[in-house]
Amino acid sequence: MYMEKKYLIENIIKRVSERLITERKSDKISLLISRVIVDHFKEKQDFEMEGLYYERGDEYVDFDLSCVFLEDEDFNHPFSVEASADSDLFEVEIIYRPQDFPERMNDLVAEIKETVEHELEHIEQQSFEDMWVPYGKKKRNNLNYLTSTEEVPAYVRGLIKRANTKRMSLSDAMDEWFDENKKKFDNPRKDWFVVKNIWMDYANKMRSQGKIKKFK
Repeated sequence: MYMEKKYLIENIIKRVSERLITERKSDKISLLISRVIVDHFKEKQDFEMEGLYYERGDEYVDFDLSCVFLEDEDFNHPFSVEASADSDLFEVEIIYRPQDFPERMNDLVAEIKETVEHELEHIEQQSFEDMWVPYGKKKRNNLNYLTSTEEVPAYVRGLIKRANTKRMSLSDAMDEWFDENKKKFDNPRKDWFVVKNIWMDYANKMRSQGKIKKFK
């Protein structure tokens, strides 16, 4: 298990070793997208934005954003943020229980920021040569998905944003994420131990190389 995890971490770092996350060109657009989603949520207005654009060196990405809000008084959680993205389209769907707002607004803002960072990682993976990650076949299970080459950088990037937004440690942010998602694991205790170690090892190694945002 140790050798397998070591190989996986080294493989991921090799694929992303050239990027400089501390000076991301996407920081401004990440802030813009997060603010627009939050503002429209407060107004309960679905929206679309076309032609979101930024460059990295001689390369650029140009994509559209679509966001919908679904009110559900009987939903089993105060809110859920689901998203997907590629080099052309970034889609967001937020389901929420109206009776939990505005009390849970800070938590929602943190998750929106986390989700935006996560999906921007995938957009960049498919758009910029030095960040390109080949997407494999559909993962056999949740453990394989969460430790895949394309998902480890995305989850770590998003959870650093959650940690910094909520002023908590990255380890605590990861554990909070696990508490929210443990039902997705076949063997929660065993699988989470593997996933969290891989995520933290990746975050610490990238931080030691100055290629990731600071975190506690």
